[in-house]
Amino acid sequence: MDGQNSVLSVVGPLATNVASLRLITQALLEQSPWFYDPLVHEIPWRADHEAEIKATKKLCFGVLRTDGVVNPTPPVARAIDQVVKAVRDAGHEVIDWNPPSHRTLVDTAMDSWIFDGGKDVHSAFALSGEPMSPQVAFYGSLKKEFSGSEIAAVNVELRRLKKEYMDYWNSTSSKTGTGRPVDAFISPLAPFPAARREKYRYYGYSLYVNVLDYTSVVVPVTNVDKDVDHKVDAGYQAIDEQDQKHQDDCKCMTGRKRRRIRRRRRRR
Repeated sequence: MDGQNSVLSVVGPLATNVASLRLITQALLEQSPWFYDPLVHEIPWRADHEAEIKATKKLCFGVLRTDGVVNPTPPVARAIDQVVKAVRDAGHEVIDWNPPSHRTLVDTAMDSWIFDGGKDVHSAFALSGEPMSPQVAFYGSLKKEFSGSEIAAVNVELRRLKKEYMDYWNSTSSKTGTGRPVDAFISPLAPFPAARREKYRYYGYSLYVNVLDYTSVVVPVTNVDKDVDHKVDAGYQAIDEQDQKHQDDCKCMTGRKRRRIRRRRRRR
């Protein structure tokens, strides 16, 4: 919603390789965007930092295997394992990433989406007169707007959470073996590999990045293996009902339904 600055949205470039991302970022910074957007900090491309990183023989990464709210489904967990193995095979270190509660981060951030009581969403759908889509239908039940004091309280809490997370990040310097805090950390983007219609019900693995205002890069890793990835352990203990729904979405692609889809694709 326009004017909601508690959790900022960003638009990033899409590329087929890291070199292209570097090129577009450097090209954008060379245009001095801080002269046109008051929210952009004056940070030009720092060639000395790039050279320092290239000269570093060993980096250390954290790995967040679950945010404790919704566990990654089997194909996503397998992809994380592959990334960790690739990083270690390249000679770098990987340690577990056990930050402050992501549930608190997400719950607090969600408040910023309803500051206006849903007016922004209602006005957007009113432009065409179409019914509200199921993914945002909850806006129809909102009854009140946040007061100025309530918005300020959310912003104070978000500031506290950012500081808490920063302190945790800095504390990892005692575990990395490099003398520095972790250089970056590895995380799923979502608990599922792809979302089917009306099944994208959890945003926590991307929302926390917006809350913390961190730089992130999304990297495609592998493909779903139908013979391996749709097997949730029979003894799996769900975190709660929300987590169980996502695991069930993964399991529902097994058996007869999956075979029917495979045959349909062959006919095409």
